[in-house]
Amino acid sequence: MAVMCNRLSPYHRDPKCPPEGFDILTSIRSYRQAMMHLINLGIDIAYDPGVMVGYSGRLVRHGVWVDEGDRIVWAWFVRDSIHNYTRTPHPEYAKYSPLDLTMYEHVKYNQADFVRYGTLGLTCPA
Repeated sequence: MAVMCNRLSPYHRDPKCPPEGFDILTSIRSYRQAMMHLINLGIDIAYDPGVMVGYSGRLVRHGVWVDEGDRIVWAWFVRDSIHNYTRTPHPEYAKYSPLDLTMYEHVKYNQADFVRYGTLGLTCPA
């Protein structure tokens, strides 16, 4: 885990993290107009306070830009060296079944969009 305060994050990948592991980032404090860019996925996320984002930091080139304000980020991540030292199994790749994909085929917006813009009138099948 790492805690970062008031730091811009230029575009980068995390080469020490395994590609199977997801980084989980949670941002808090008082700031405005932060954007997280997942470059090679072509996704820009409104990275408002309280938003939690998960992705493979090794595979996805990412960066965060904040215009003004105070920002604290808790970043949880996996390192191969910890698994090697503790002799614990390495993570596996996430797997999805066709049922999982069809259940969410109508959801086209990330959670940050719902928080910022309210309900977008989309419904998920039960």
